[in-house]
Amino acid sequence: MLVALHDCLKDLFVVPFCPICKKAIQPRPQADHPCSECTQKLGLVEFGLRGITPVRFNAAGWYRGELRRHILRLRLNQDLSVLKAITFALQPTLPARALLVPIPSWKAEKRANPLPALICQSLGRTTKTLLKRCRPTVGQHHLSRRQRLVNMKSAFAIDPDHRSSCVAARPTWIVDDILTSGATAQEALKTLKHAGFEVRGLICLGRTP
Repeated sequence: MLVALHDCLKDLFVVPFCPICKKAIQPRPQADHPCSECTQKLGLVEFGLRGITPVRFNAAGWYRGELRRHILRLRLNQDLSVLKAITFALQPTLPARALLVPIPSWKAEKRANPLPALICQSLGRTTKTLLKRCRPTVGQHHLSRRQRLVNMKSAFAIDPDHRSSCVAARPTWIVDDILTSGATAQEALKTLKHAGFEVRGLICLGRTP
């Protein structure tokens, strides 16, 4: 009775707000739901932006404008509430038993990109760090697509410390923050498939136009 009363009073007096812009939202939204203004401004797509080229993917939106600025900002401030709002539309696309595998960074731990692991956390599905980098690669910002493919060739291996035979049959998605040429995603997908995982595709925040 007291718990029910507490929840009722909380609903009456706590004003819901957008996790991204922090403005009040009426009527009361679902938890983690961004406001309509932020949804439009960031170009967030209902049920995600889907495609099959260069790999099968589902992204929150196009990597440009406000969404690009928020993604770059998230690498620094790692605001999970904002990340949950951006990935809100991706939630229905993943079954409850989905297995998420974040793409490991090629940089040292202190300089590594934290977003793949945080995206997994925001989606609330089982996550396994199955992949590891097995050789050094160079930064890809200024490489052509062909150069990126060569750069990422055989860059991943299955981490024996995190592998479990009981998860190989689960529907699996790799997770990264941005999809550009697809070189990294293709190599990660190939590594997991060769190890017997049922890989469905890539989940990411932004797809480069």
